[in-house]
Amino acid sequence: MDAIKGILNFGFIPHYCPEYSLEQEDIEAAFAHRHPIAAAPMVCFCDLPLSLIRKHLKEYGDFGIGLEKKWGIQNGVAPVIYTHSKAKTRPPVSRLTSRARTGSDRAALRDLEFLAAYTKPFEGPAWRNGHVQKKVRFYDEREWRYVPVFRRSDPLFLNFNAYEDVLRRAELHKVLKKEHSLTITPDVVQYLIVPYDEDEKNVLELHDYVMSLYGRRFGHKDAVLVGTTIMTDDCIKEDI
Repeated sequence: MDAIKGILNFGFIPHYCPEYSLEQEDIEAAFAHRHPIAAAPMVCFCDLPLSLIRKHLKEYGDFGIGLEKKWGIQNGVAPVIYTHSKAKTRPPVSRLTSRARTGSDRAALRDLEFLAAYTKPFEGPAWRNGHVQKKVRFYDEREWRYVPVFRRSDPLFLNFNAYEDVLRRAELHKVLKKEHSLTITPDVVQYLIVPYDEDEKNVLELHDYVMSLYGRRFGHKDAVLVGTTIMTDDCIKEDI
């Protein structure tokens, strides 16, 4: 509940997220149950209709925000590039990256790193809650992603040791919150999902919060319209 309130209040704030890539070092790390080699700042969304999100709710939790796709497009959110180890697109990208790392064209390297932050394996291991989760089919999530264009003085990727530096990470997240949050307005909210409870405390708590927050910022009418989008997860799990 705190997270969904925070998003409604401050917007979606990018955070550094460790992920396995198809680089050999990451493949070996996942096989040995070690952490990924690097993390990139991002906000992740899924392009799934309500009829297909039951599995998603089970994996990520029973809170959710549904937004109009045009909002994502206008804010530069884009589908990730799914790939696999046998894909014909892999060798040229790997070669270009190697050349850029050993060459003097820093702009080319930065562009390729940015492209890498939008690239994800079709399926494979995931690093979640400090453990390796094997054989996840990421393609089923139909992920869209927002990776901020950072200042050149700030790293796009953090190696894992730097990621574990809590103070350093907090400093970078402070910049991300200040300069790269994706705010949402009442007109783009399609639904707000909360877990079902018999006393409807979750619905009432979020409804009161929406009426207070959006009432102050946008007016009573817009707050009421957003309040009508609240639903419980059982509506999706049982009725769709």
